[in-house]
Amino acid sequence: MLTYRPPLNLMSELALLSLLAGSSGLQFVAVGVWLRSQQLQNQALLQDEEEQLTPYDSKETIDPMDEKTTNKERRNSDPRLVGWEFKILRSAQDSFRDPSALKQVLEEESMAGWILLEKLDDRRLRFKRPIAMREVIRAELLPIDPYRTTYGQKSPWTKVTIATIALLVVLLPSYLGFILTQQLLTKPAEPPMPQPQSRR
Repeated sequence: MLTYRPPLNLMSELALLSLLAGSSGLQFVAVGVWLRSQQLQNQALLQDEEEQLTPYDSKETIDPMDEKTTNKERRNSDPRLVGWEFKILRSAQDSFRDPSALKQVLEEESMAGWILLEKLDDRRLRFKRPIAMREVIRAELLPIDPYRTTYGQKSPWTKVTIATIALLVVLLPSYLGFILTQQLLTKPAEPPMPQPQSRR
């Protein structure tokens, strides 16, 4: 019974092709893990930046815990009139880079009594307003939610596009390696070269 043994060069080609296809998939996975770790680090930095409020001194604000403040000032000052509330408005895109969009946002927020405190970047704005504005401004009469934290619409296609590209990057090398291997295995075997017979 004869068994087919592929030639040695075909076996080495198959081994090389499978190594290339497999290693490129692993490389893409490693790059994906590294990019995700960088994204998590950036998110942690942004969260730290948002949680650490830049101190702004104001003579109008009386700190009730300040020992220098007299009891009379504490009694006469309603905390709703001297306190501040803060919020961060976020955008999915770099909407606040455009001066006209920024102007529109500031006008909308000023209707609810919000004052721009700082622009963190093109996607985040920090606002403040006196606590007393909760009772002065009627939220139902405003065209926007006074406590909104997002601006603009999130595109659902962004995540779908990223997932599709990631899937293609991982599966394409494997598929190409499979096709190349299949073509090499189905290639007709070359007939063996006739051996010259030695004369006796």
